[in-house]
Amino acid sequence: MRIGPQHVVRTGKGVQTVEADATDTIDAAIAWHLRLADADEAVWAAFIAWLEESPAHAAAYDGVAAQDRLIAAVPFPAPVPQRAEPEPARLSSWRRWVWPAGGAAAAAAIAALAVPSLLPQRSAPYQVATRDGERRVVTLGDGSRIELSGGTRLTLDRNDPRTASLERGEALFHVRHDDLRPFTVQVGAVAVQDLGTVFDVTHGDGQLKVAVAEGAVRIQPRGAAVTLGPGDALSARADGTGLVQMRIAPQQVGGWRRGQLGFEGQPLREVAATLKRLYGLNIALEGSLSERPFTGLVRFSGQADRDVPHLAELIGASWRRDGGGWILSGDQPAAF
Repeated sequence: MRIGPQHVVRTGKGVQTVEADATDTIDAAIAWHLRLADADEAVWAAFIAWLEESPAHAAAYDGVAAQDRLIAAVPFPAPVPQRAEPEPARLSSWRRWVWPAGGAAAAAAIAALAVPSLLPQRSAPYQVATRDGERRVVTLGDGSRIELSGGTRLTLDRNDPRTASLERGEALFHVRHDDLRPFTVQVGAVAVQDLGTVFDVTHGDGQLKVAVAEGAVRIQPRGAAVTLGPGDALSARADGTGLVQMRIAPQQVGGWRRGQLGFEGQPLREVAATLKRLYGLNIALEGSLSERPFTGLVRFSGQADRDVPHLAELIGASWRRDGGGWILSGDQPAAF
């Protein structure tokens, strides 16, 4: 039997070849049929690739498989005991494998059953969420740890502990670094990839912020990637535009765990939203107060009777209770 140019595959037994010729597809199909009897994963992968090269390959293989079934059904006479000889290798191999017809899809499906690792692992997403004022710690299968602040929703994958998607809120990531499998956090249209890292990510109102405490992360928004190191922070819109880089003290990263919050020219409505998410405080802002920018490092206790008057004093506003919430007004500062 003549076989033309070779497909080279690497197996556990070394480099082997399965020959094929575009003008002699039948011979190639027979060669594959024989080779699959003791194929390893590499050979299966090469076989599937050959099937997908041309519909003629699948048709030829189906024909060989059909002939194999006919050969297997032929009764062979019992050998004479004193003159018995081993059955030819080709016939033995053919009898060991009986394949249904059905083209490339059927053959590839059978190959996937024989070698499950050839199939991409299916994702198994699940969500972890916290209510306003609640916190939670999640430990992943690879040893990485995620601390969720209040009002946070995170999507994870049971089959891939190296990916996460921050839908909203804030989380501090303690990532176990793996050069071969970087940990990636998706935030809107922006990917945050660890380079051996402790970093904080915030996502809300169409904005995101990333701050690095240890190691480094690579941010991949629209355009060129940006690498952040300890003390680096970046804010942007969730679509990857409007990037602004800044510097903060590395020990301030994840400060929300200790009640220490830093703001850099953010409107007071964002400050109020942060306090609601972290501590469940309902603070309404009257008039133009909601757009007034605020910069400062503030320590909060999570106790409304203490924190709200303290915030009002810092921003020069008055405060009053409103049922279970609070109202801040910019008319006059509160008296203590």
